[in-house]
Amino acid sequence: MKGTINENIIEALNLRPLDEVLKEQGIDVCEEEPQAEDCQPIDELVTLQAIKTKLQMIEGTDHGESMDDLHQEVLQHARDLMTYGFNLDHPRARGIFEIATVLYGHALTAKNSKRDAQLKTMKLALDRRRVDLEEKRTNHIIGQIDATPVVSDDGIMVADRNDLLRRIRSGEL
Repeated sequence: MKGTINENIIEALNLRPLDEVLKEQGIDVCEEEPQAEDCQPIDELVTLQAIKTKLQMIEGTDHGESMDDLHQEVLQHARDLMTYGFNLDHPRARGIFEIATVLYGHALTAKNSKRDAQLKTMKLALDRRRVDLEEKRTNHIIGQIDATPVVSDDGIMVADRNDLLRRIRSGEL
């Protein structure tokens, strides 16, 4: 038996070596330690790809891209079925058109799923921002209730509204 199992699989499936495919994509890979600055070992590439995938998942771009791909593919299949249905006799074309209609519905569902995910992401971002602003406002109010008026180096007075009104009425200001 010649070669290893991987070499036999590569030969049986008539696959090109990984190094050639990566070089075509513009990625220089070294088997050993990197000799040049632009040469990366395969383990680092796998790690970088995993990090990129996780980042896309966190940002939601992987869902958007996959829904766009699904939408385009389903639309193409539906159009192909419609073309095929127009070339058939009427009794048989009816079933083909029904299937094409279902495919158009799936394409719409894919696009709506992407939009729903984007809207949920925007809503979560707005909610997070609202909570942050409320927290800052609450911390500011709590910090000002017990504090006496403070005059900064720039001559700016930081005080509670009620305390300022009391000081104006008493004639302190």
